[in-house]
Amino acid sequence: MTSAPVRTPDIPVPRSPVRRPADRTDPATQQRRRLNWSVTLAGVRTRASFPAASTRRRQSLQVVSAARLLTALGIRVVVVQPPTPWPRNRPHLLLTRNDAGLLGDLALLTAVPRTTQGWDAVADRVLPIRTALRSARPDAADAVICPVEVSYRTDDGPLLPPPRTLNEVVAIHGLVLEVRLLAVGREVPRAA
Repeated sequence: MTSAPVRTPDIPVPRSPVRRPADRTDPATQQRRRLNWSVTLAGVRTRASFPAASTRRRQSLQVVSAARLLTALGIRVVVVQPPTPWPRNRPHLLLTRNDAGLLGDLALLTAVPRTTQGWDAVADRVLPIRTALRSARPDAADAVICPVEVSYRTDDGPLLPPPRTLNEVVAIHGLVLEVRLLAVGREVPRAA
């Protein structure tokens, strides 16, 4: 017999799960979002290469494409309506304060009415689609300036500074683009 103590088997201690910050997604989700973005963008470019028969069809393609691109990245769009609605009896002229970049413009396309003057310019800059015919622009002499503000936020609050690269955007968990349609007030001058 030996005088050595009885050896107890080593039971491995379970590893504690790797904790990531609450606002970060895991690498698999980030990779899936990048892939979804690429596939959706390829589909948008393919649809954009065919001429749209009408202005309405072009605008519809732009709104749907913008929504699909934002969804591919896992971004929610929240539209905050003004306390008093924009007037319906006069044309609108879009005035944006957008620090959210390209994704903010995509959110703007999904949130602002297509009849708003200036919507076409944002849509054609962000998602150009060939059209056979261009509609005439309405006269802006009687238009009401309708201010819009776009910003990023999460459940924890606003993101300052906003994400600028695709890698930053796909890494944020619960990203929300907030589109605020601001009230048309007396302090906002009419369009000339």
